Amino acid sequence: MEFTIGLELAGWAVLIVGAVVIGAALQMLGEPEWGYEWIVTAIAAGIGALVASEFIVGWRTFEPVFGGLATVPALLGGVVVGAMAAFATRQLTRGAYRTSPAR
Repeated sequence: MEFTIGLELAGWAVLIVGAVVIGAALQMLGEPEWGYEWIVTAIAAGIGALVASEFIVGWRTFEPVFGGLATVPALLGGVVVGAMAAFATRQLTRGAYRTSPAR
């Protein structure tokens, strides 16, 4: 089995922009304690998207493929791993997902 990354420049661009969008979107939920949580989330989402698109061999056949990036697996991997990273950083920095007091 050979592990290769077959992304073209357009695929890398979509991956990076998607990771930043996921990071920014998850940053807007609740009240972050640290203003740069989105960077950690974006990096984790990018890694999750790359792994889901390129290294999980059974998912490489999902359509549509843009610039060598299997977009559906990349989106799922990015959102799942990004959400886990966002939750972890929010808990570690003592931020909150609620904007009102708990009842």
